[in-house]
Amino acid sequence: MKSKIIKIIILLFLMFATAYLVMNNQSGSIKKELRDFAIEDTASVDKIFLVDKQNNTILLERKQSYWIVNEKYEARKDLVDLVLKTLYRIKVKEPVAKSAHENIVKNLAVKSTKVEIYQKGKLSKTIYVGGPTMDSYGTYMILENSSRPFIMEIPGFRGYLSTRFSTMEIEWRAQTIFRIPLSEIKQVTFENYINKTESFSVINSNNNYQLLDNHKNAINNFDTIEVKKFLMEFRQKNFSKFIEDVPLKWQDSILQSNPMYVITVEKANGEKQWVKAFNKPGWGKLDFFGDELASDPDNFFMLTDNNDFVYAQYFSFNPLLKNISDFKKN
Repeated sequence: MKSKIIKIIILLFLMFATAYLVMNNQSGSIKKELRDFAIEDTASVDKIFLVDKQNNTILLERKQSYWIVNEKYEARKDLVDLVLKTLYRIKVKEPVAKSAHENIVKNLAVKSTKVEIYQKGKLSKTIYVGGPTMDSYGTYMILENSSRPFIMEIPGFRGYLSTRFSTMEIEWRAQTIFRIPLSEIKQVTFENYINKTESFSVINSNNNYQLLDNHKNAINNFDTIEVKKFLMEFRQKNFSKFIEDVPLKWQDSILQSNPMYVITVEKANGEKQWVKAFNKPGWGKLDFFGDELASDPDNFFMLTDNNDFVYAQYFSFNPLLKNISDFKKN
C-alpha cells in the first residue's frame, strides 16, 4: 500500500514538474537580452522620448524636482510616475505564438510607439509598444534590434499598457498656472475690472512690502502679514482642466469680452507671467429657488500667457482674487 502511495506521489511530482517546464520553456529558452524590457533603476532615468508612426513626439526631461514635456511645459507628475512604475514592473507574459509572429511584427512596424529610455544622459533601452492582445490583458512589444515580439504585462494588473505611452502633448501637461516661490516675486499687479478702485499692486523688496492703489499711490497703513500670505499663494496654483467642450465661436466671444480680473507677476529675473479671468455663465445651473444662475458659482474661464484657455475653480483661486480693501487696516 505504501509503495503505491509513493508511486502516486512521484508520478504527480513528475507531472507538475513537466507542466512547469513546458510553461516556462518558451520564454526561458529565449536569450535574456531579447526579453529584457524592465528598467531596474528608475531613479536614474532622466529622459524619455516617445514618437508614434504619425511623428507625434513627446520629450520628457527630469529637472531637480519635476519633469518638463517638450522643453516648454511642466509635465504631470502622476503620469510620469506611472510610466516609470510601468517600466520597472513590466514582465514578459509569453512570447508571441509562431503562427501569429509575422502579423504581429507587421503591426508593430506600422502601429507602435517608439519609447527611448535614457539613464544618466545615455540611451539605455528602446522599446516599441504596440496594441493590446485580443483579451486586452496583454500588450505587444518588441525591443529594438530584436526580431522576437512578446506579450507583456504587469503582474496583478488586468489590462493593457499602450495608453500609458501616449504621444498627445495635452495629456502630459501639468495643470500648473503659477509655481513661483516668494523669493522670486518682485511685483504682483491685480487689475479688478469689476471694481477698478479695488485694483492694486504689491512690491516685494527682500521681504519688505509696498502696497499701491490703482493710481500707483502708496498705501501706508496695511497688513503686511496678509500681503505676505497673498504672495505666498503663488507657490502653487493649478487650473482644473483644458477647455475642450466649449465651441470655438463661443470661446472667441468670451475672449473678446472684458475680463473680470488680470493678474500679472513680475519675477526678480525680469520675466513676467499673467492670466486673465473671465466669467463663466451658469449654463443651466439653478439656484435654491430653481432659477437659472447668471454665473457659475464654482468655476470661471482663464486665459494664460501660453494662450491656453482653461477652467479654474474659485475654491482654489479665491486667495488670489483679493481687493485692496482686504489689506487695509481698519
